[in-house]
Amino acid sequence: MKKLFVVFAAAVLAVCCAFTACGNKIADNTEHFDSITKTLKLTKSYEGKKLMSEDGIGAATLNGNTTDGDTTNFKLNEGGYVTVRYQGVNTPESTAGVEKWGKAASNFTNERLHEATEIVIESASGGIPEKDSVGQRSLCYVWYKTAKDDFKLLNLELVENGYSPNKENADNAYYSYFQKAEKFARSIELRLFSKLEDPLFDTAIQDLSLKAINEDSSKFSENMKVKLDAYVCDRYVASSGAVTLTIAQYDDETGKVYTLNLYAGHTSSTGAMQIGDLYHIAGTLQKYDGNWQISGVTVDNDQKGKDEKSWRSQRGYYLMFDAASELFVNYVTNNCYGNVTVTSATLDGTMLTFEGTALEPGEDGETANFTFMVTVPEGYNGAIKEGSTLTISAGYQFEANSGKVTIPDYSKITIK
Repeated sequence: MKKLFVVFAAAVLAVCCAFTACGNKIADNTEHFDSITKTLKLTKSYEGKKLMSEDGIGAATLNGNTTDGDTTNFKLNEGGYVTVRYQGVNTPESTAGVEKWGKAASNFTNERLHEATEIVIESASGGIPEKDSVGQRSLCYVWYKTAKDDFKLLNLELVENGYSPNKENADNAYYSYFQKAEKFARSIELRLFSKLEDPLFDTAIQDLSLKAINEDSSKFSENMKVKLDAYVCDRYVASSGAVTLTIAQYDDETGKVYTLNLYAGHTSSTGAMQIGDLYHIAGTLQKYDGNWQISGVTVDNDQKGKDEKSWRSQRGYYLMFDAASELFVNYVTNNCYGNVTVTSATLDGTMLTFEGTALEPGEDGETANFTFMVTVPEGYNGAIKEGSTLTISAGYQFEANSGKVTIPDYSKITIK
């Protein structure tokens, strides 16, 4: 009987060690943990306090969804808004860049904050929060309380759950907790420290048509890796300094231009993409505020020919002929010419072909010659003729440096 007990005990111990590494089980990356996080308590008073003051702490509410796993916008109870970059945390990218475990980290942060009944933001520096390296986001701790749990530090919980290594400063009060949390996540090979695949990160690349996603978006799924050739036609810079570009494709069958947002964030290579140029774009399809966008794009012109990389394939693909236009101001001028002076025009059915001269960009610009093609509307009266002066707000030079410009719609032409 004694021998049987020893054998049974040894078998149990072997099983336990196999699943727990003699103390900690190996994670399957579906579970979440908070035993270490729960040992850290919010002891500072926050009622009636102001984060953006020497108090360095204050209550807040979530303002929309999280930007990333480690970045969130909040509305402060004291008034105003703050974009928080989580102190001691660096989760994988899920917006401007897209990395393994990035979307999972973003989902984790988003879900926790949407469960919160109270949120408290604490400055990492003690007084008015310091800014991060970007200079737009405040370095803070984010505490949240739910209906079933007391306040937990979300920064620490992200580390305990393997969404981030410990990035806390060694001289900060919470450092030992962050250190213990990372040690735990590593011990059970959790997420970032795992050999397992991230189910939300797919490396297969599919061709994307902007016409298709505009007309039937149900065929596409979030986090799908996509590639396409499209030109950059607009740019928006947020107050945070994050850049969003508009990319477009012209469909010659429908004669329409289809567009989509490309989120560049603070990524220098993507943010430097030039309006008017054609790019081979490889990125990740995501939704933001219910709308599709492409994220995770990095432009590397040394990687031409690789589907998984992005590069500039042609300059001057998209042209304008109006020196007074504001579309290219402050961004790029090499695709905006002076008004066109028509030198000849020929109508063949509904297709109008005309030649003209325009002034190249720059103070010392020379005259350039172009051939234009456009489908005219019913009842066209021959208004475009030799000597006409035109503003053309959109034209496509499909063949590099050919001087042959396709105008997508007659409405893009203004006769002066």
